[in-house]
Amino acid sequence: MSVKTTRRPLSTHRALAAAAAAVGLLLVGIAQYGLIWRIAGTQTGFDPLLPVVAINLVGAALQALLCRALLPLHYREPRGWSLLLLWLACTFVPLFGALVVLASCLWAAWSPRANGGDEMDDVPAPEFVTYLMSRVSHGGGARLQARIVNTKVNASDRLSALVAIQTMPTRTTGTLLRELLADPVEDVRLIAYGALDQAENEVTQRILQSEQSLETADSDGQRQAINRQLAELYSELIYQNLVQGAVYRHTLEQADRHARAALEIDDGDAALWMIRGRLSLANGAADEAAAHMARAQALGFPRERLVPWLAEVEFLRGDFARVSELLASLGNAATLPMLKPVARYWST
Repeated sequence: MSVKTTRRPLSTHRALAAAAAAVGLLLVGIAQYGLIWRIAGTQTGFDPLLPVVAINLVGAALQALLCRALLPLHYREPRGWSLLLLWLACTFVPLFGALVVLASCLWAAWSPRANGGDEMDDVPAPEFVTYLMSRVSHGGGARLQARIVNTKVNASDRLSALVAIQTMPTRTTGTLLRELLADPVEDVRLIAYGALDQAENEVTQRILQSEQSLETADSDGQRQAINRQLAELYSELIYQNLVQGAVYRHTLEQADRHARAALEIDDGDAALWMIRGRLSLANGAADEAAAHMARAQALGFPRERLVPWLAEVEFLRGDFARVSELLASLGNAATLPMLKPVARYWST
């Protein structure tokens, strides 16, 4: 579809002002050149350079004022910079600099821009609007979490949503529950603290029982099984986001210590090598994680479960081509809902 544009003639007042400025511009230029010619042609006892420079500077200032009057309104701002640039042009290119500006203004008036809608401007980044989540027809867990964090929602509705997400895995809600510990509503803080404390206590109690059993174990087989269980339980604390800060570092060390103790008895446990690989990833040691995972794969650990972690290793190493290659190799094996968009992103 073509757009037909029409030239809008200048108003009478604007046209007269532009004509007067153009005539004044020419007169100032002629006067400027006339004075310079007269001084240069007169035999005097002093150097004519300084008077010529002074006349040129004054004439350029007058031309800059007249040129600015010819410019469109949106070109006249900022006032100081526009006058300075015009004055420099008229100073270093006497008369002809002003003529170039005059010709440009006449051309712009005769051929206006065809479409004013092509302008580009900066816009702020879009923000996630939580109150619209109620209109989404999928992802019930996401809707519940969005309702909980939205302080504009009625407190009773937020509490109902908070109670509902307690049935979800702590792995997916742990971060949210920790943020709610600083919520302005006291009941929300209490429920969030209770949910985190209950999840942590369940794992901690099992750890204490296993450590007591380890002290009374009287065979290598029992010690290997208990150390393996302790490594899994400490890893569970990390996996469910139940520990932070110094406790997080301590939990990492304990999980790896028990995994190593179990592998000293039986180094053919592929799952334990995989646990050590994940712990190394959590510690940011990509090369160490790769070595542990290679050992797990050699011992028969399922490749489709190993590939996402190997992709994370390559991501930490900065080998993004290898990340894409690994995730593309999954194909339809990426059955986890959270993994599918990641595999699709890196495979395209």
